[in-house]
Amino acid sequence: MRHRLTIIFWLVVLPLMAVSEPRVISGEDVRLAIIDRLTQAGEHAAPNVLPEKQFYICDQPLEVHPAFGSWRSVSVLCPSPVEWKILVRAQVKGADLPDAQVNDAAIMQAVFLNRPLRRGDRIQSGDVELRPIDPLSSASIFADPGDVIGRVLAQSMTTRMPLMPRHLVREWAVEAEDPLSLVILRGGIQVVSTGVALEAGQFGDTIRVSNAASGVELLGKVVGDKKVEIVAKTLR
Repeated sequence: MRHRLTIIFWLVVLPLMAVSEPRVISGEDVRLAIIDRLTQAGEHAAPNVLPEKQFYICDQPLEVHPAFGSWRSVSVLCPSPVEWKILVRAQVKGADLPDAQVNDAAIMQAVFLNRPLRRGDRIQSGDVELRPIDPLSSASIFADPGDVIGRVLAQSMTTRMPLMPRHLVREWAVEAEDPLSLVILRGGIQVVSTGVALEAGQFGDTIRVSNAASGVELLGKVVGDKKVEIVAKTLR
């Protein structure tokens, strides 16, 4: 009897103990997951889910897939700690999936994990692989494994979903108080001056900076490592 209980502990209880931070999924979590996935697929969704509704416990990112060959209805799946799935009307018009076409040029590939990793794990070269996917927006996936190798996961991930920027710990291109190159475009002419970052930012973020010569506070878009393109003066 004791031997049987030991086997049950190792096969059932211990794997559940290893899962980190499970939480009850709300209707708002489901709604945002559907909108995010449909946006990636180039569709606009307005799922009718009560934000306060409580579903089940989940400790992995929700996965959203088309149901019945169309995006009009979707299945929302949680793979862990106990797999569960619900069907939701995504409120999408004209969302039938296109007929499959054999066209190598149209096939997109994305970076996936080839084994589950937990939050805080650093991605190694042997942890990732490229797989074909349906077309997504270029900003939402990684197509080059080199872009994720060495990065740290912000949440636990399975092998079912392509890696996206929101799954990784943010890496700042600019830190607060960094010296910067400030790029100003005037009538097609580029003027470069020096400045100081007043806050941190990733590539594409708009942050507050200070012109080193005048002390004027400006808004700029991070376009490179310690390089910011000025877009406006700040309002005080």
